[in-house]
Amino acid sequence: MNYFKKTVRLTAVALILASAISLFSACDNGKKDTYEKEFPDANELEYNVADHLKAPNLKDIVIRKKQIEDSVNYALVSLLLRKAERTTYKDADSAEVMLYDTANITFTGVPADENVKLDDSILASMSNASSKLGSNLVIGSGNFIGAYYSDDPAKNNEGFEEQLIGTKVGSTKDILVTFPDEYNVEELCGLVVRFTVTINSISRPTLGELTDEECKASTSFETVDAYREYLEEYYAGNYAYAAVYSKCEITSECKVLIDMYIDRYIHDSVIYSHGKDLTQKEYDKAYEELYSKVYDKARDWAVKVTNERIILEYFFDECNVTLSDKEFEEAFDKDWEKNKANYEKTYGVKTKEEALELLGKEELELSYKYERLLKVLPEFVTVVE
Repeated sequence: MNYFKKTVRLTAVALILASAISLFSACDNGKKDTYEKEFPDANELEYNVADHLKAPNLKDIVIRKKQIEDSVNYALVSLLLRKAERTTYKDADSAEVMLYDTANITFTGVPADENVKLDDSILASMSNASSKLGSNLVIGSGNFIGAYYSDDPAKNNEGFEEQLIGTKVGSTKDILVTFPDEYNVEELCGLVVRFTVTINSISRPTLGELTDEECKASTSFETVDAYREYLEEYYAGNYAYAAVYSKCEITSECKVLIDMYIDRYIHDSVIYSHGKDLTQKEYDKAYEELYSKVYDKARDWAVKVTNERIILEYFFDECNVTLSDKEFEEAFDKDWEKNKANYEKTYGVKTKEEALELLGKEELELSYKYERLLKVLPEFVTVVE
């Protein structure tokens, strides 16, 4: 099932913040003979994003309201699904698949074009026919391949889940599904696949209306309307980001950033292996010894983080996303008040200053700017029904 589920792309924020905690271990511990290590501020390095990136015109990117609305509605309904009473249908012709049902299915997929040949391992990933238990799929969850839209009418298909609605228990249906152009299996990118799906049984929830009280008990929002507003903004921003990201192409390596991240990775490896209580001589020796051992892995990581950052900075520039020192302070103050108990419990951080050193100002700035980006990005792309 690994190939068949939708992929989620990490942003530069997540990748860079992943190293922030380990970087905290490099802080001076008060001993006079402890090594000293300084990292350059990536924001002050000289490079031109346009030299390394081929990017689309944002207005040429299309996202659909229906996709956003479907995701919002499922997120709201999911609050009710957890506690909903259910009725199970197993007999043939006893019920038809409806939105938000959990359907137990058996499926097998093959290329719609018989001239397309796939490896047996890929074909196996598109089938669960060997399972005696089948697979449970919540209709409307978006867990399986969604609708495909393009200028090629031969590839335009509804999503896997949508096409099962109305299918009777015990019956088998053939559906055509188009895999995303950006998919984690190259052979499946943009490929039209015919799935033969059998509905083994249906578990149907009895759903009432979501109340403000239920929303407040399950989320950080006081009302359903407030939560819905947040979800609409969240999904619009993320779908827009993913759509633009898929059209971005890295054309060359940004050496100055890659070298910086390689240095950080090797430094983290030194601290992880030897601890932070090292003299300068001990640190330099350990760094030299580890350099050749972890360089290849360090470089792979550095290239990935650099490319993510290059794309993210393109977004910031195109959408005029900025963050003043005052705005940073306000955002960090808000974060600190919200998370200080968790910081102390998890990392032993007791002051705002220690938290800033732990997370790193550079990484936090990226995070706050990314949050701003998702709010404004839908205004720069084309949104259609």
